[in-house]
Amino acid sequence: MNKQFKIIFITMMLVAAVFLSGCTDSDSAKESESSDKITEKVDPVAEKENNSDDKSMSVAEDIGTNGANESAPVYSLNVTNTTSNITFNTTSNTTSNTTSNTTSYSDSNVSLPTRHSGSGHSSSSSSSQTSDSDDTIELTDIAQRTVAIPTSENIKKISCLHPIPTYMTWRLASEKLNSIDMVFNANPRLVPEDANATLSGLPVTGVYFKGMNQEQMLALDPDVIVSMTKDPNLDQEQIDYAAPVVAISKDNLTDYEQSFRLMGKILGNEEESNELADYWNNSVKKVTDITSTIPEDQRVKVYYASHDGPLSTVGSLTVMSSIIDLAGGVDLYDTNTTLTSTQKVDEHLVVNIEQVLLWNPDVIITKTETEKNTILNDTQWQSINAVKNGHVYAAPRWESLDGIQSIMGLMWTAEKLHPDKVAFDFNNETREFYSEFYLYDNITDEQIAETVT
Repeated sequence: MNKQFKIIFITMMLVAAVFLSGCTDSDSAKESESSDKITEKVDPVAEKENNSDDKSMSVAEDIGTNGANESAPVYSLNVTNTTSNITFNTTSNTTSNTTSNTTSYSDSNVSLPTRHSGSGHSSSSSSSQTSDSDDTIELTDIAQRTVAIPTSENIKKISCLHPIPTYMTWRLASEKLNSIDMVFNANPRLVPEDANATLSGLPVTGVYFKGMNQEQMLALDPDVIVSMTKDPNLDQEQIDYAAPVVAISKDNLTDYEQSFRLMGKILGNEEESNELADYWNNSVKKVTDITSTIPEDQRVKVYYASHDGPLSTVGSLTVMSSIIDLAGGVDLYDTNTTLTSTQKVDEHLVVNIEQVLLWNPDVIITKTETEKNTILNDTQWQSINAVKNGHVYAAPRWESLDGIQSIMGLMWTAEKLHPDKVAFDFNNETREFYSEFYLYDNITDEQIAETVT
């Protein structure tokens, strides 16, 4: 009985072994077939990587907001020929829009539109095209934001939300100017006739401080949008206008130098932008080499009447205030510590006559001839030193304390504050400036002396 049981047990074990062997062969065949299919699917990727000559590809993924006004984090995927070397880097809180197509991936309730680098913009197409990361660059703008933009050769269209970058784009790469802003369009300018003809034919947009038309900006489809550090909606505009938004600055007169250099990198004209930046820096130095030696007790007290009438002035962190300081003066709010951070950058601060009387400035500079005459003819101002001594001046139209012309405004202001110490051939300086910055060689002495009525 024991012998028969052993025979039956051995027979059952042999049958089980044969059965299990067959199952294993079947699973191996299936696994091999599946592996072949996977290899077939990934071979094109491997082939593309092998042909990339070790150039890294950049793929930016941002989390879609489905219309919500939320900033979307951007992730960079850097892929090299070594497939194990794949890293994800969070690059900024703004959305890169140097894209050609958008492909959506779903993960639970989150939609991930993957934007591939290229010279175009995102679209609703489900196809995707990738290109080398050489098509985009990352830069840090003057607002200290990291922004991914197309390389300069891939930037064909630029729109600006302020007249300063509009001017810089015109000067450095006029063929890339996609539109002009309403302030730049409304202000008179001294440029060659053919330039005016070109500028007048471009679409006119809003500016960040007066309002923008989102639909218009989307229709213009710029490759890059340039605004200013004072723009409070930079990150929202990054979402609304479907293009990278870069910020430059005019908060201080010296900021223009850095802004020129940055615009040169964006536009692909660093040679001329650096020349203009150097000219700017040298012009500031020409003044400050003199004014920096003036003792504190000899610096002139100045009141600047701004855009909105005699009782409107500017904060201490504005380009006008910085010009007064560099020219050897002390502005009304230079020593005032009660201003909020918002008021310090405000160019439309309302003051009362009692504040001005208490300040008792030695020099008053007005924006217009009308404001100057109002002050001179108002009895409330008659006891102020500047009025009593005839030191109330209307700033010249073409050498103002704002805009690109403000570098000439510095020279003009320094001469008015310290005529015994500062003396330039102002007319020749102005002619050279307009030739360099506006490519305009026909400015007259009468125009140089002209003021805004």
